[in-house]
Amino acid sequence: MGEESVKGANLGVILIIFAAILALGLIVFMLARNMANTGLTNVTEKLQAAEESEFTDYDGSVVVGQRVHAALAGFKGKKVAILIATQGFTDKLANDYEDNKTEIPVGWVGQGVSKDGVTSVVLPNLKGSGGLLLDTANITGRENMKLAYAVGPDGKSPMSTSTSSNVDKVATFIQYNALLEPTNNEGNVAEGVKGGHTVIKFDNGTYIFDGTYRTENGKVVFDLDFANLSKTGMTEYVPGAARFHANLLKDANGVILGVVFQQVGN
Repeated sequence: MGEESVKGANLGVILIIFAAILALGLIVFMLARNMANTGLTNVTEKLQAAEESEFTDYDGSVVVGQRVHAALAGFKGKKVAILIATQGFTDKLANDYEDNKTEIPVGWVGQGVSKDGVTSVVLPNLKGSGGLLLDTANITGRENMKLAYAVGPDGKSPMSTSTSSNVDKVATFIQYNALLEPTNNEGNVAEGVKGGHTVIKFDNGTYIFDGTYRTENGKVVFDLDFANLSKTGMTEYVPGAARFHANLLKDANGVILGVVFQQVGN
């Protein structure tokens, strides 16, 4: 009887020790998991901060053309849209702002489509006919570039910009690097919208695009032809010493999609 009591007591002690070890193991596991989750969160936050730091210099600042070229080189091939409006490009826009200031304008949403249905940004200078650029524009070989048009906070009324001779035009940008999805004239990505243009909204110092990047067969579409931006005399030419307003382009959730550069008028 005494031996059975001792054995029972020993078994109880063993069970208590086992339970204590098990509890300790669970505590260690929970602590390790919490530490891992915290570490993962910290790493994610640091990675996000590092990624966003690449855009710090372009958030509502004024930069010179050399910085625009640096952005093109630094973001080349990455999922970053780069939109540029040089003064030379703005000067070559064919239609005045007054022709397109209604909520459903016609001249600035078609990227210039000829009577034969061929999409091209360069057409003979037929004012009001839908041609985007004057026939004096020098963009040989780049006739099918993709464009972006800016509207105001209401999401409908086009923004105006000025030529060197103070003629108001619709704020229009050339898309480079990762291209944005095509939209209708209010910036809505909708089924059946296949045009080359994209509409973005400018609100409180930031451009907003409620969409994502253009894709083909599941892959992001890029325009990596930057050659004309370095060639004097080309409409796309970005002078190294010229000043540009730089603003971020974000989606509706605040995720950075790219950078928008607009040359500061003389």
